[in-house]
Amino acid sequence: MSAEQIFRERLRRPLGRWLRARGVLPLSWPALAFDTYKRERLKVLRCSDLSGLRWPCQPDLVSIVLPVYNGATFVREAVDSILGQTYPDWELIAVDDGSTDATPQILDDYAARDSRVRVIHQPNQRLVGALNTGFRAATGEFLTWTSADNRFKPDYLARMVDCLRRHPEWDMAYANMDIIGEDGQPLVNSGWYSGYQIPPGSEHIALPVDPSELNMVANNYVGAAFMYSNRVYYLLGDYSPLRFGAEDYDYWMRVNALFTLCHADFAEQVYEYRFHSTSLTARDEELGISRRREALMVFEDARRDFYQTPLAWVITDSGEPQARALADQLRAWVKAAKHILLDQIPLDPEGAHRLWFPFAAVRVTADPGEAGITPELPERACKVLVVAGANSLPGEAVPSWDMCITTSTSAPLPRLNQPRQGWLAVSNVAALCTAIDIRVKSAHLAQLEAEIANPPPPAVKISVVICTYRRGPQLADAIRSVAQQTFPAEDYEVIIVNNDPLDASSGQIVDELRRSEFADRPDRLRLIACPFMGLSFARNAGIAEACGQVISFLDDDALAFPDWLAQIWRTFEGYPQAGVVGGKILLRMPDPCPKWLKPGWEPLWGQFIPPYSGMTPVKGWWEFPWGGNWSAPRRALLEMGGFRMGYGRRGADFCGGEEIIAASLIQRLGYAIAVAPQAQIYHTPSADRYTLKYVRKTIHASKLSEYKLQINQYIPGGPDLLSLKKQWWDHLAKAMFHRGLTFYRRMEHWIYVREVSQVMRRLRADLHERARLYKSASR
Repeated sequence: MSAEQIFRERLRRPLGRWLRARGVLPLSWPALAFDTYKRERLKVLRCSDLSGLRWPCQPDLVSIVLPVYNGATFVREAVDSILGQTYPDWELIAVDDGSTDATPQILDDYAARDSRVRVIHQPNQRLVGALNTGFRAATGEFLTWTSADNRFKPDYLARMVDCLRRHPEWDMAYANMDIIGEDGQPLVNSGWYSGYQIPPGSEHIALPVDPSELNMVANNYVGAAFMYSNRVYYLLGDYSPLRFGAEDYDYWMRVNALFTLCHADFAEQVYEYRFHSTSLTARDEELGISRRREALMVFEDARRDFYQTPLAWVITDSGEPQARALADQLRAWVKAAKHILLDQIPLDPEGAHRLWFPFAAVRVTADPGEAGITPELPERACKVLVVAGANSLPGEAVPSWDMCITTSTSAPLPRLNQPRQGWLAVSNVAALCTAIDIRVKSAHLAQLEAEIANPPPPAVKISVVICTYRRGPQLADAIRSVAQQTFPAEDYEVIIVNNDPLDASSGQIVDELRRSEFADRPDRLRLIACPFMGLSFARNAGIAEACGQVISFLDDDALAFPDWLAQIWRTFEGYPQAGVVGGKILLRMPDPCPKWLKPGWEPLWGQFIPPYSGMTPVKGWWEFPWGGNWSAPRRALLEMGGFRMGYGRRGADFCGGEEIIAASLIQRLGYAIAVAPQAQIYHTPSADRYTLKYVRKTIHASKLSEYKLQINQYIPGGPDLLSLKKQWWDHLAKAMFHRGLTFYRRMEHWIYVREVSQVMRRLRADLHERARLYKSASR
């Protein structure tokens, strides 16, 4: 063994002992990634317990929704299992979803015999429509639903209610179940849930006790035995009509990401799940349920990223001392959470982009009568009325209010007419703001899903999006290069996204160029403002407002070749399955060029020269295009939920990776990734960026981005910690062992040493938390 190998082995040995001593390795990387998300969200919101939230409901009542479509064969067994419950305080809301068999008569007969059974008849709206109809009519403190072909065991409701009572901080619990066949008998030696059968081959299913992988791996192991608090429905809303076949999985992932989801604190099976030839589960291949699941997982990743983004707030008060004091507390929370107060930014909220812009307008008052007054608040915002300390609340509110909340701890809570409008009661400011955050972002994501399902038809072929932050003359040159394209002028538009609303220079540049370069059609050059700082936020603002079939992103310090757009469109026309097309980026060096700048360092300033002569599909993430010459169909960008806002340059932060993530996710959706060297631009960074400090920051940021991409499961990492970090130990060993290097080689290794030290500090914090989770799960 060489001296260097010995030294490297000695470096690794303490880490191995540290890992073995703490039993860290049994926890999976997906579980760690999800736990990191939860901890980061908690760090911002400072509230994980919503048990103090009150809402209009009947205490102790369990509302059971039973959606039925042509279920005459099994529905009697399902209803009889509910009637036989040892827990008496329940209501059954049976939704007949346009059945054409004997189902309506069967349900009506049960309703005539037992007042706890209600039947709603409606035209066929499929499962999601029936579920949403049922839950809008539910009045209980606890909610659950069951299928017409499944059965409750006699103590199901009692066990589930007792569990949630023992853990008031839990928002939802799921339990183990048995599987039965079409004849209602135990289903043994079955392939269903084979990994969870205890003992193997039996009908008893023991589901995982830790839901940390639920949102990360396509495996819905919550099952059919569950119960959740009505506060979940009030804040989260309806089941998604766009997720047929996975509507329950979609909902459980939303609950897990925003609330507290736990396995029940007992192991016994309390539910019987039936498999038969006409069930949705059995018709998986016919209905394409598994095929849709991959798209759901990609969108779920976008949701978690969106849940971490700031919320834009407008907070006004009525002037009373009590209302003003509460409004000041809300503003203080917003600032501490690093959200955005729009009244401190010169931005017209009505002119903001439609998507990826969560916006709450809060009115704080001491007068409950304001619930009957139409609010004068921005139309695009989620409008929230907060009444400070009233003991009496009106039973009606104008529909303009999306949420009505009181801080009173004792006032009776009338149920308002609009679905989930209120009244809600919460006295803790952190819980109040968390409830608003959940409600606003959930409603906003529903709008994004609707756009994905029914995108507007494109008005032009290409939208060029240029995101800028105080770039000045370089921005003007970039716009001019796009204005001078050989591509037909009527086939493209240009959108400038100003990522600094305090900077008026972008507006002046756009006004001038409208007159000089776009005089024939000034509307082809548009300016929008994005108050959320960061390149990914700005790019998503451009996606939201783009009218093109394809969106091409150009840096604000780049110059497009005259045939740039023509080459991009030709590539998409000739390769219609392409989801991303990246072109060549040529670096323009400063004159004079620094003596220390060595050949091969050009990519540090964004140069991207593919090793291909023509359009070439690529498959590995390391081959994906990146940088300021990147194009994708708007539909693909919407389907993958936009650029991940936890990545991308932001201020002095050099970390990137957002294009690699976007291409990886678009590839998961079934699109191809291509490189088209003939679509060329020049990158012209300002001369002040050619410094050794810039080199150090860029190398450091690239390694940290790669580490973050691996930890967050976007690119493959090692199966365990040691292989994942081998490359950094190698760099550290070489940097400390070798002597006799040139000054520049020593400088490069010094950069790696600094980078490694920061990575390992972050890694150590992750591992400490991982060890804590493992010990907690072991108990």
